[in-house]
Amino acid sequence: MPQLDFVWWIVNFFLIWVTMLIVLAIITSNEAPSEVNQTSSLTIKKTTTEWQWL
Repeated sequence: MPQLDFVWWIVNFFLIWVTMLIVLAIITSNEAPSEVNQTSSLTIKKTTTEWQWL
């Protein structure tokens, strides 16, 4: 049944593209907060310790 094969080919084609677009949307939406966290974590506070000899 070639007509049924063609229908399944179209269904699979659209399923693959829809899932790829969803994955890309999730990846691009998660990149923005991680960049903000990386820039805020670059601030390093340096403290000094004073040693005393007994």
